[in-house]
Amino acid sequence: MSDLVHHEAVVLYGDVLRLTDTIGGRAERVIREASGLGGSEFEVLLRLARYPGQRTTGARLAEDLSFTSGGLTRLISRMEEAGLLVRHPHPDDRRAVLLEATEHGRTLLDRALAAHVPQLTGDLFAPLTPVERLILRELVTKLLASTPRGTTQGP
Repeated sequence: MSDLVHHEAVVLYGDVLRLTDTIGGRAERVIREASGLGGSEFEVLLRLARYPGQRTTGARLAEDLSFTSGGLTRLISRMEEAGLLVRHPHPDDRRAVLLEATEHGRTLLDRALAAHVPQLTGDLFAPLTPVERLILRELVTKLLASTPRGTTQGP
C-alpha cells in the first residue's frame, strides 16, 4: 500500500470532512426542528438576507450556492409555492427576475438562526480560545480566497 494514504493533506482533508459532516448534520436537524426549513431552503433565505436590498437574481444565487440553474429553478418554485419567497421583474433586464424572501420566509429564517447560532457557537467556538477562533477564521479565509468561489461576504 502506498505511503500516500497517510499523507498529511489526505489525513487533514478527511478530518475536515468528518468535522463538517458532524457539525452540518447537527445544524440541519436544529434548523429543521426550529423552523421546518430544509438545508437548501435555509441557505437560499440566508443568502437573500445578505444581498443589498435583500434580493438578487436567480443566476447570481445559483452561482453563489454552486447550484445548476435547473436545480435552483426547481427549489425556487417549491419555495415560492410554500410562500417563502417571491419573484419580482428585474428593473434593468427583462429576461431576469429578482428573488426576495417573503415576511413568512424571513420569520422562518429568524427562527432557524435563533437555534442555529447557539448550536454553531457551541460546536465551533466553545472548544477554542478567542485567539484560536481568530486564527481559525484567518486560515479558513486564506484557504477560501485561493478557491474560485472565494469567501462568504459577511459584515
